[in-house]
Amino acid sequence: MAIARRSITTLLTVLTAVLITVASTLTMAVALAATALIVPGTGTPNANIVGDYLENARDYYISPFNPACTADNDCALQGIDYPAQFWPIPLPGWGGLQGAKWDVSTGEGLSMLNSTLVDTLAQDPPNTPVVIFGYSQGANIVSRQKRNLAGLPEDQTYLSFVMIGNTNRPNGGLFERLAFLGHVPILDATFGLPAPTDTCDHICATDIAFRYDGVADFPLYPLNALAMLNAIAGFWYVHGTYLAPNEDSDVGELPDGYTPAELAEQLANEDNWDEHGDTRYITIPTKTLPIVRPFLEFAGFTGTGFLIKPIVTLLTPVLEVLIEAGYDRSLSYGVPAPFRLIPRINPFVLARDVVDAIGEGIHDTFGGGSSPQQTPESLPTPVGAAAAAVEPADVAEAADVPEDTEPAELAESAESADETEETEEIDEPAERAQLTEARTSPKTAKSSTRSVRQAA
Repeated sequence: MAIARRSITTLLTVLTAVLITVASTLTMAVALAATALIVPGTGTPNANIVGDYLENARDYYISPFNPACTADNDCALQGIDYPAQFWPIPLPGWGGLQGAKWDVSTGEGLSMLNSTLVDTLAQDPPNTPVVIFGYSQGANIVSRQKRNLAGLPEDQTYLSFVMIGNTNRPNGGLFERLAFLGHVPILDATFGLPAPTDTCDHICATDIAFRYDGVADFPLYPLNALAMLNAIAGFWYVHGTYLAPNEDSDVGELPDGYTPAELAEQLANEDNWDEHGDTRYITIPTKTLPIVRPFLEFAGFTGTGFLIKPIVTLLTPVLEVLIEAGYDRSLSYGVPAPFRLIPRINPFVLARDVVDAIGEGIHDTFGGGSSPQQTPESLPTPVGAAAAAVEPADVAEAADVPEDTEPAELAESAESADETEETEEIDEPAERAQLTEARTSPKTAKSSTRSVRQAA
């Protein structure tokens, strides 16, 4: 009898432990069931009906920095409907002369986002993670909502923000570059309003842009015509690709040409990070200079790649140096930076970089270097397929090595030239890095016509 009692007691103890474990697991699952509110870009008024749009936002940009919102943990995805138009621009889906003006469109989006957020917070248990995501015009809305939420109690730390292709990125966003315009009545568009970086006491926001995106990485110095043309091409070829492939994107389109695995590598590469206040800025190197993409497309259409691609390979390093002169990469992306007229450039360093770039282009073209078709793993900057072979720790250890390091003989020659010129300004590594950090190699451009339905 005593043995039977002990057996029953043991069984009840085991069952109780199992029930407690199950209850704890269910409680944790409920507490961690996140919601993502996704504000789409211009031309996508209803992201809920565009196949793979919400899912790509989650998988590409939300999940890596918000583990509570992944495809495996039942994260709820809710698109925010609003006009998503920009009068009077006559691009597909933008509304043209019949469309809503910018402040009207973003105002309605902000109102819809706020009401949806209030409903979401009311339904979810306390401390349930909520991610607020915005793309382009949607990022403008999220930036403003982030500012509006600055007064929330400190214990409400479950809110986080992700912005891609942000028009209001403090340093690089087109609307911040044009901040001096203020409110333009005929457009009913308000420029300025940089995304705030002081609303949280921890990193609560991630701002992601592809380099040379004409909306999120616009040149600082507008007198650099080459950089301006490259940014315009970046709007056309880069800005609309962040969430590709989806139902509205071109066939075969990828985010600036990156596969999901390559994109994940670039997002995890801390060399692409810059933190300011409560925001982490990630700027991903472009695979191909936007300004050369029309020529590569022409080569694809006409079958003249054998002639055009070597020319593109030859000129790309020099073009990059000259285009980078239109930026100041020493500034944090979190510091508001409207247009400036006079660039901070050391002419001796610029001249030396151009000479180095000419040599690099010749080597790439005739010496088996990079080409528009591929980038060998031996290149110093891990881009695309090469990135997959590089561990993050290895990249971090090599972060202080200049990207354009030449063989020892050329380095000794450069040092000798510096001594002859007898000036300290030539040996400014930070300024040299500023001009050359964008070195990437050209890749194959898509031959299809770019869709701009999701741009800006």
